[in-house]
Amino acid sequence: MFITTVPLKIFKESNDPVNDPVNDPVNDPVNDPVNDRQKIILNLIKNNKFATREQLATECNISIETIKRDIRKLRQLKLIKRIGSDKTGYWKILN
Repeated sequence: MFITTVPLKIFKESNDPVNDPVNDPVNDPVNDPVNDRQKIILNLIKNNKFATREQLATECNISIETIKRDIRKLRQLKLIKRIGSDKTGYWKILN
């Protein structure tokens, strides 16, 4: 009969500046609910309330899907609202 003993390395907290950020949560909530790109979108809508998603995407140099996601977020935050249809309507800034 053989008995094998494997020593376990005990991990302890350290003040290692290199590895400590790895242990921080990745998805910490951001204090500012609106990012810089969304602020640009709000400014573009403020200057042209009839701007289409395509125009906004071109101005921001991003994809249509990203514009849709950002607009969805701005709507959820109740910062903008679409008045009328997608074709003939316009954006209204609520705050």
